[in-house]
Amino acid sequence: MSPEKKGILFVDDDPNLLEGLRRMLREKREVWEMSFVESGSEALAVLDGSHFDVVVADYKMPGMNGFELLERVKVAYPHIKRVLLTGQYDEEIFERSGEIVRLHLSKPCAPEDLVEELENILYEDIP
Repeated sequence: MSPEKKGILFVDDDPNLLEGLRRMLREKREVWEMSFVESGSEALAVLDGSHFDVVVADYKMPGMNGFELLERVKVAYPHIKRVLLTGQYDEEIFERSGEIVRLHLSKPCAPEDLVEELENILYEDIP
């Protein structure tokens, strides 16, 4: 991964959604190094030995959900900022994830909103 580029790992079990993200964020390839994986276990494997600044995970995934993945990321990679995407607001998840998740985003998310939120989180000093 290029040291001057920010690294973002997107995790969602829907390959069509990941492909949509890849197309939607194509213009950011000059400044962001992006990877797209379909499961929490695949994300953990990619994280091992790579540099990422942010992990964006969908909440509802089979096997390991996004919250569980981000809990593991926090322990193993505390410097990585964690973003949870969810299709429905759930007060319990929101409250439980306070110490784990840096940012919650609703799904679907407008492309310009996603880019703005990611830029905000990438360039701030708060872990």
